[in-house]
Amino acid sequence: MSATTQTGTTLGAATASRAVSLRWIIGARDDLVWFIGSVAASYALFALYVARLVPLVPMVVAWAVLVDAPHVFATFSRTYFDREERRARGRLLWWSLLFFAVGPAAVLAGQGLVFFFLAALWAYYHLVKQHYGFMVLYKKKNDDLAATDNFLDRAFLLLAFTYPFVAFVARDQEALKRVPAVLHASLGVLESVLLAGVVVAGVAWLVRQVQRAWTGLALDVPKYLLLAAAIPMHWVVLLTPMPQKPIAIVAMLTIYHNLQYQRLVWFHNRKYTRDARGRERHGAAEFISRRLPHYVVLGLVFGVWYQVPRQYVNHAADPEAFVTQLASGFLWGYAFVHYYLDSKIWRVRRDPTLGKALQMS
Repeated sequence: MSATTQTGTTLGAATASRAVSLRWIIGARDDLVWFIGSVAASYALFALYVARLVPLVPMVVAWAVLVDAPHVFATFSRTYFDREERRARGRLLWWSLLFFAVGPAAVLAGQGLVFFFLAALWAYYHLVKQHYGFMVLYKKKNDDLAATDNFLDRAFLLLAFTYPFVAFVARDQEALKRVPAVLHASLGVLESVLLAGVVVAGVAWLVRQVQRAWTGLALDVPKYLLLAAAIPMHWVVLLTPMPQKPIAIVAMLTIYHNLQYQRLVWFHNRKYTRDARGRERHGAAEFISRRLPHYVVLGLVFGVWYQVPRQYVNHAADPEAFVTQLASGFLWGYAFVHYYLDSKIWRVRRDPTLGKALQMS
């Protein structure tokens, strides 16, 4: 082979290696199964319910106790149960418990409708924020941090998740009952504006990907796969008519989020078992994550503790009763603490120990 041919082959291989970037958070198999492929669980619940193969209440209760509550426990496993985290974030952790008082205070003040509406908005925003967080992890892993890409990725993701949610609320009569009347007239306009925003942001985002390919910048394939899994699923679930939709879609949208989160936390919590002084430094967190059965069983115990009363309040008690609304407002506290702590404890750029635990470098 001539020197010229050899040089051309080497350059060609280098160009090909730069054409795509395939760096994963854990590894290709784990990421494809848990962070991307677990969207199949959402589609499965959707298909089973729309085909009337599973009834609403058993589906929602099973999901809440067996899947959703253990993912809330996952947050607690690396915060309240971690001795070192309690030392470092004591003020954050203990003040967060005041969220348990927010719901009952709102109900006592006669603002129950506003409270439950805002709680639902925060719940959906929490789902979107997690997808954004995973996208950022993939961007960091794949050195996809140009200012233009950061702006377009953020704009496209937020608009693509917000539009179908607003469209669902605007079109579903059961959902509208949960929205303060003063907002009803503006929902149609907001829906139209958001749809236009999605189109503009989507076109701009696609043009940027073509530009990246044309100029030889690496294409962040894990990010593309994540977006391709999460965004269409939200559109399908939120825009498909179904009975008792405001209740049913909670399980469908959230089970994907739950599975993603559990795998990430379990990966993060491996730091406890790698630490020679784990029990001394981290206390109960080390025991919880020492073996998978510990983690699973304790998560299920928490699921019974938290979600059995909540599901009784949601499905068996009189929803208009004052005591029911008080209890429901209090039980939202578990979710609020989870949402709030999650917004603080996953900041890779601000927390070097987190970056180390997630092997970001």
